[in-house]
Amino acid sequence: MTTTPPTSARTADGHDPLLLPLQHSEKVSHGSFFPKARLAAEVARKLFDSENLIRPTGDLIFKKLMTESPDALLDLLTRILKPESRFVEVEFLNPELLPELVEDKTPRLDVLVLCDDGTKVDIEMQCGPNIALEQRALFYASRLYSSSLPKGQSYGQLPHCAVIFILEEAYFGQFEDGHNEFQMCRTWPTGRPRAVLRKELISLHFVELGKLRSSGANEDPILKSWVEVMLPSSLEEWDKIASEDAMFEELKKKVRRYSADHDLAMRQRAIDEGRMGRQIEMAGAFQMGKEEGLEEGRAEGRAEARAESTHALKSAVRRLLMKGMSHEEIAELFNMTEAQLDELCSGE
Repeated sequence: MTTTPPTSARTADGHDPLLLPLQHSEKVSHGSFFPKARLAAEVARKLFDSENLIRPTGDLIFKKLMTESPDALLDLLTRILKPESRFVEVEFLNPELLPELVEDKTPRLDVLVLCDDGTKVDIEMQCGPNIALEQRALFYASRLYSSSLPKGQSYGQLPHCAVIFILEEAYFGQFEDGHNEFQMCRTWPTGRPRAVLRKELISLHFVELGKLRSSGANEDPILKSWVEVMLPSSLEEWDKIASEDAMFEELKKKVRRYSADHDLAMRQRAIDEGRMGRQIEMAGAFQMGKEEGLEEGRAEGRAEARAESTHALKSAVRRLLMKGMSHEEIAELFNMTEAQLDELCSGE
């Protein structure tokens, strides 16, 4: 039986509790959340790998789960957005599963939906390193908002737009909370209470699954069941939450079914491996170039970054071969010839 999450409520002093992180951002100034959150995500990854399953936090699988399970999506949206009235219907605006190419840098919306109250929501599943996450969130929100006004209509008819980033690990080192919402608010004059410009405008949500998973008593009870499904600490826990709720039992069955689909499984694993290689290459090149002021240092940094990228690519290829993917499929995935792939593999 699915528990209906509560709708929004205000504290005794009239503040919306979702906005409290904006007012108390100085409370925590350390990054102690990251190791625990990373470990929680790693435990879940190893669990799914041991069962030969694709983790539900994989962006391709997550989108397929949500587009084929509208009741589950409505439940998740209600728990995160906490609307005045529970959502009862949702329309998918981009249900197709778009392939993600290794060198494709075009921003993609993971799950774009229109709720029955007119709210437009973009849900992004984010795995691995989070580069320029705030900028991406604002860019997606701006694009979503600016495209929501049909020609000839007034600005007052613009809908509430929300962008939700669901992260495997942690992102905000200064916040204890694993779910934070940001809206446009007054920041001047300083020392005065902050006030939201309009609640119906754009809102940005960041749900850090790893932080919620590892936070113990501070874990958000509204999202607890979803955290246990997405990042289970054991197979017994995953089975238990599914046995207690028919909705999660259905999601569990779909994860197993999708994982048994060879083509779909290979696409998700290839996306993960390709993204990992790109992130290592970008982060390594940037960091090395930043730290080394001399041209010689920059050249060494670039060389080391290339070496790390090559190593990551080799590791990705080995894992894909172990999963049963052919040389031809891997070469096509990474936009190289089979001869180039053979050369890469032989250069051990």
